[in-house]
Amino acid sequence: MITLAPTETPDLRAGLLDTIRARRADIAAYVRTKAPVSRRLSTVSIVSSSVVAALTAGPALGGPDFAERVRRGLSLDASETVWQVLCFGALVVSMTAAVSAHLEKTSDLRARVGAAEAAGAMLAGLQARLEYGRLAVEEASEEYRNILAGIPFVPERGGTTSSSAGREPRLAGQVAVVVTAAVLLAVTVVGLVRGVAVEPAGNGASAAPTASDVPAQPSAQTSVAPTPSPSGNVTQGVFGGGTSEGGAGLAIVIDADRAIAYVCDGQQFEAWLQGSFVDGRLDLSSPSGAVLTGDLEDGAISGELRTASVDTPFTATVATEPAGVYEATIPVDGAPARIGWAVLPDGSQVGVIAVADSRSAAPPLDLGDLTFQHDGGRFTAQRLAP
Repeated sequence: MITLAPTETPDLRAGLLDTIRARRADIAAYVRTKAPVSRRLSTVSIVSSSVVAALTAGPALGGPDFAERVRRGLSLDASETVWQVLCFGALVVSMTAAVSAHLEKTSDLRARVGAAEAAGAMLAGLQARLEYGRLAVEEASEEYRNILAGIPFVPERGGTTSSSAGREPRLAGQVAVVVTAAVLLAVTVVGLVRGVAVEPAGNGASAAPTASDVPAQPSAQTSVAPTPSPSGNVTQGVFGGGTSEGGAGLAIVIDADRAIAYVCDGQQFEAWLQGSFVDGRLDLSSPSGAVLTGDLEDGAISGELRTASVDTPFTATVATEPAGVYEATIPVDGAPARIGWAVLPDGSQVGVIAVADSRSAAPPLDLGDLTFQHDGGRFTAQRLAP
């Protein structure tokens, strides 16, 4: 049997009980809303930091070799693209991690959710003592006010808070950034695996630089023996020659219905081209727009080279080893450099070394062991085929 104090009325006690129930409902709604936000902020911060480490681990530990393998696996034009995209991704995700950590710290959601849960438990105890105990309404009211003083951030039913409205869109954006970075990381891993699978053997050099006329790097083969034929039915062979204008040398390698070519003047101009060879017709191009077309007749290919700066006829005659297209990738002053050589039918060679947008004459290539020297170091080149 509940005994009421003489000054109390059932209406006062019932009203306080209704108020406590309503406030407990407000607290429960607050916890349901804010607890997941707190967990997501913490998760985004942790996952973002891990993704940043993963994005930078490859370039930091693998260096130019890592970038070149990914470039080869994804068929990109330049290894610099790999560095730039991964570094930019790491920058954006690191900013996301910093923002998430800052939001969690400034909003102090974890502490607020804990305080709200504690207040809810205390209100539940107060409600039980008020309903079934001898607790006076005045004493219960004082305890109720003390409990609420610790959770001023919990809105009353129907109320809103400015912080939740402004924070949710930013959190959604952060999650999108992390997901995008994770996809980028997965693509990089796929490119690395594919790049390692097709990595040419015997090349001790590093990653390739940006070059305006560099297509996806062809696979290396040990050698491509020429098959001279005046009929146009060549299925495998090497041709070398030069352009009528511009003083450029060129080497063409044919294998079945595919072909590659390297054209350069030994100083500033170069073009890497690849494409088809069908019924004696050569049709090659590069990503920058250079085009090499020609026809095989009487053991020679005659045609036209068209670039943004030159439009000239060329002639390439059938050749034997060591004529062909050669390539090496080496580090120069901390930057990746790509070197190309066109070895002509008479054994002479013309080549260009490219570092970013800079071009200069390539060092001589020893055709005996395919080695060359640059800045005191000795490196190995590789012979290319389609």
